[in-house]
Amino acid sequence: MREYTYDELQQMQEKALERVRNMQKYSEEAVKGTVDASKSVQRTAPPEKPRPTPTEAVKKPQGRIKMPLNLPENKDLVYPSFQEYFAPETKKTQQLTTQKNKATLLDSVLKEPDEAMLFSLLLLLKSEGADEALMMALLYIMS
Repeated sequence: MREYTYDELQQMQEKALERVRNMQKYSEEAVKGTVDASKSVQRTAPPEKPRPTPTEAVKKPQGRIKMPLNLPENKDLVYPSFQEYFAPETKKTQQLTTQKNKATLLDSVLKEPDEAMLFSLLLLLKSEGADEALMMALLYIMS
């Protein structure tokens, strides 16, 4: 993006204000009825305002926001990314989701008495260090 100088910004702001004034003037004339049909169809560009001399350019109109002349360039300023900003909430949500999933899994297993017995047997065999093929067979039976 191109960076503009203070003078260029000033000129753009003045041009924009002039366009606003012309539009307001035109709308006021239209409301009052002084604009006839031929004028409304044929729009002419507003007359060019002569460029101000350097002494006139120093005078700044009241009521506008003045830009600071010496803006510091802080290139070390780094804004956090979207992921960094929402990472704590995302982790919190993931933890809650895994807790809910574990709770619903355990509830669904314990609803059926046969599955509850097989699950307890599976846990017992796991703690005793049983063969993995046997535990997989129990899981297959449970599903």
